[in-house]
Amino acid sequence: MLTSLARYCARRRRPVLVLAALAAVACALLGHGVASRLASGGWTAPGSPSARAEALLTDRFHAGAPDVVLLARAQDSVDAPAARAAGLALAGRLCREPGVTGVDSYWTGPVARGSCPTTPTTGGGRAPGGGADVDDAALRSDDARTALVAVRLDGDGRTGRAAVERLLPAVTAPHGPLQVQATGHAVLDRALERYSERDLLRTELIALPATLLLLVFVFGSVAAACLPLAVGAVAVAGTLAVLRGLTAVTEVSTFALNLTGAVGLALSVDYSLYLVARYREEIASGSPPEAALEGAVRSAGRIVVVSAAAVALCLLGLLAFPLYFLRSLAYAGVSVVLLAALAALVLVPAALACFPRAIGRGDLFARWRRAPGRAGGGWRRLALRVMRRPLLVTALATGVLLVLALPFRQVVFGFSDDRVLPRDAPEVRATQALRDGFPQLRNPVEVALPGWRPDRPGRIAELDAYARRLSALPGVQGVRTATGSYVLGQDVPLACPAEASPAHGTLPGCPALRHFTSPAGTWLAVSGAAEPYAPASTALVARLQAARAPTPAAPLVGGPTAQFRDARDTLAQRLPWALGAMAVATFVLLLAFTRSVFLPLKALAVNLLSLTATFGAMVFVFQQGHLKWLVGDFTATGTVSVVMPVVAFCLAFGLSLDYEILLLARIGEAHARTGDTVRATAAGLQAAGPLFTASAALVLTVLLALATAEVALMKLLAVTTALSVVLDAAVIRPLLVPAVMRLAGRANWWMPALPRRAARTVLPQPSPSPETAGASRLGTSGASSTSRNKERS
Repeated sequence: MLTSLARYCARRRRPVLVLAALAAVACALLGHGVASRLASGGWTAPGSPSARAEALLTDRFHAGAPDVVLLARAQDSVDAPAARAAGLALAGRLCREPGVTGVDSYWTGPVARGSCPTTPTTGGGRAPGGGADVDDAALRSDDARTALVAVRLDGDGRTGRAAVERLLPAVTAPHGPLQVQATGHAVLDRALERYSERDLLRTELIALPATLLLLVFVFGSVAAACLPLAVGAVAVAGTLAVLRGLTAVTEVSTFALNLTGAVGLALSVDYSLYLVARYREEIASGSPPEAALEGAVRSAGRIVVVSAAAVALCLLGLLAFPLYFLRSLAYAGVSVVLLAALAALVLVPAALACFPRAIGRGDLFARWRRAPGRAGGGWRRLALRVMRRPLLVTALATGVLLVLALPFRQVVFGFSDDRVLPRDAPEVRATQALRDGFPQLRNPVEVALPGWRPDRPGRIAELDAYARRLSALPGVQGVRTATGSYVLGQDVPLACPAEASPAHGTLPGCPALRHFTSPAGTWLAVSGAAEPYAPASTALVARLQAARAPTPAAPLVGGPTAQFRDARDTLAQRLPWALGAMAVATFVLLLAFTRSVFLPLKALAVNLLSLTATFGAMVFVFQQGHLKWLVGDFTATGTVSVVMPVVAFCLAFGLSLDYEILLLARIGEAHARTGDTVRATAAGLQAAGPLFTASAALVLTVLLALATAEVALMKLLAVTTALSVVLDAAVIRPLLVPAVMRLAGRANWWMPALPRRAARTVLPQPSPSPETAGASRLGTSGASSTSRNKERS
């Protein structure tokens, strides 16, 4: 099939190239504007208790985490008449804005659209209902110079993004004596999208010129160097169109764009390099151009197909998780991998047929690549030296990788927050000011009692006792609910006069507490003392869930810590199944490719060993904050985002399999000629070493360009994947693989006997020649290619 495809593309080369260009343009037009349709969330597990609590609070109480939080700072005091008038004017303006469903401010308390406050007309006056019976002390800093305004928006996704874009320029302008800063998850999502787009543009501006220069050296000509870029352009344009279509039916994360560009360019370079290098080998062996093209696509094209399938299978493992952040990366990754392979198998043969001399034979740097007087090759000599002491090399390489993995024992998982953005971003400064000035809001935890209304007989006392119990739990700073505020099991005097009290069986008349009840039930606002994703906070969520509640059903606990805990538990439940499915699928694929049981097991083992070292570096650098001088500045939070090891594993494992498949194919071809494992391994490394070294250098160029990202998540993914590529090219393939191959000996090629009918078609006949036996086991090139290999041998 691959030979037929190569023959067709060569004969119809000009129409194929024109159609590919038109398809790329059409896909680019279809995918235009996809960035504005992507979302920034996707961290929480849908259907989890925390997600249900968040939905209940948002839909029925107009509570929970507000979309926008404004910090209004006065020079003297927010209670000064001029500051109060400006604050009321700001709250009233926000309440009347389209898309705003509610405003909760220090000066007004919670107000919904349609009951917006009015600005007093006399200096120092108060709005109706204002003054001491409205002011909410929880929304004022201890120094009385900063007050909060919480804004809730109608809708999410594109609707919420449009509302934020419209609101922020107006509300962050000076308002009389008030200086306003903006934060909140909608503001942070907008900032994350903006910085991600900047990172994508920076990556392209750095990676494309640097990659082109390196491609010129690797391929030896400008025409050949442009070929992988063309393949990458087709793959990325097609993926943008796919993502644009997916946004119509599901949420897609904005990080999918960054992954699309990096992976698409890296694999397009790999696949084009394999095909062009094999074509040049066939030409150098004396094959005519048409036969050389068919032979190259038959052998190297098979590597491309198997590699693309392996990488796609690894990324498909992300679909096992219900978080749409991970699923979005699977959509983007699988699409760009398959499109890169298809584009390489179509465009490279057509371009070689159109420009056989410029691409297939032009090599300006051939004399530097082939050192005179060294016919044996440096890679061959390295492999032979390694295989003289295989046990020592295996022990040393494994020991180094395990030492690099040691920091992963100290991993602390968490969620990403505002600190993934540059520390000088205005949204980050506003969020830090919120943490410093309002410690009671640093770790909000919401406890929802669905359907439980305290206005029934005897329930007010039950709610009062429940709130006291929660406030006495370790790690709780305070509790607020419809019956009042509580600290350490005791109630706190209210900021407004209590028209009633729980002791009399009635709720206080303070407006700041009215939004804790509705026909949908009751909720309590708990302030945690520790950071949201610290182990103490997750323990607090467990204690809140276990505390005796006045409802027969367990309460729903929401907030950042509960969302993290549910996501972590969901990942832990699905991870064994995802890894097991990836391992089985990869094993079956490599089993069919190598006709060996040991080689797939060896590939899985050495790749896993490499990734453990990568995870150790992830903790050492991004959790503990080392080596900032090398990787660039970022904020070390003391945690690692719980989703990033999963993404890094799938991506790095797929890229490692790409190099493993290339090396196994070359070793298999050499074994088909010689029948000797040592000579075959040395010859295979000599043939594959320059290719995966050049590929690793090109992939590193793309990843290091991505590592300049200002968003710490992208920097983490790029740096850890780049380290995996370095370890793979410098330790795994040239050292560990030859050593293990030498230790395994004949076991490398063991395959259990199949039924007799299958044996006539797959397995070698009894007492075959070494060449025939090796070719049958490895499933290498066809007869013509095998005969040429014999002559060269």
